[in-house]
Amino acid sequence: MRAFFNRRLGYSLATLAVAGGLTAAWMVGRIALRPVALYTGWLLLALLLALTFFNARKKLPFFPLISASHWLQAHIYLGWLACGVFALHISARWPDGAIEIPLALVFILVALSGVLGLWLSRWLPSRLTRSGESLIYERIPMLRHQLVTEVKQVVRGAETETQSTTLGDFYVRVLAGYFAHVPAWLAPLAGGDAEHHRVKLELEALRHYLSVREIALADQLAELIEAKRNLDNQFAGQRLLKLWLFGHIPLTFVLLVFTAGHVWLVLHYSHR
Repeated sequence: MRAFFNRRLGYSLATLAVAGGLTAAWMVGRIALRPVALYTGWLLLALLLALTFFNARKKLPFFPLISASHWLQAHIYLGWLACGVFALHISARWPDGAIEIPLALVFILVALSGVLGLWLSRWLPSRLTRSGESLIYERIPMLRHQLVTEVKQVVRGAETETQSTTLGDFYVRVLAGYFAHVPAWLAPLAGGDAEHHRVKLELEALRHYLSVREIALADQLAELIEAKRNLDNQFAGQRLLKLWLFGHIPLTFVLLVFTAGHVWLVLHYSHR
């Protein structure tokens, strides 16, 4: 843990040192009447291409390049550095122009989505780990179907073995809706498991009216309710991360398109 902290501290100090050096060079360049906007523009383009390459690296795991974890750290700190270079490039003033304004807006959206993704990547994994066994996202719908099937089998078994409809009525009244419920898109951000606790409390209250055999079957239902809770947490958390990717990556490519247009205009009119 201490090694991780020291590494993060080292990366942060190195990024701040580079940003400070670039700021000093930018100030000297302005005093010397150098085209600092052109220099920072090319540097910003290089940083954007390097940041985009991280996504390509994830899709090419067979290349003997730096590990994905190191690429991720580089992506994070280069992203912060790019924000600083962007501020220097626009001289901390809001730009004007038909290309420059949308370009600045898209850059800010990409940066904000990157910050959101960083926060989610730090906050969600620990929450998902606490919720139970880690699951493959694509297998969760199948596991959900299996879970519903097991619940129905337990309830039917209770009716057959005990000749009582108490658990069957509880399934119709409470469990059917609970197991059919799919968590909302932003459920992980809301926190808490109010619905899960409500169902558990109702099942616990029902135990006072059950026979010994029905109590044993109710314990099986309680385990399946816990399994459903884990499925919901894993599904909602991983789906939120995928939703973030569906926003961040397209915005990045839009940013590259606007950047290409901006570069073309600069090169086209700089030679006139």
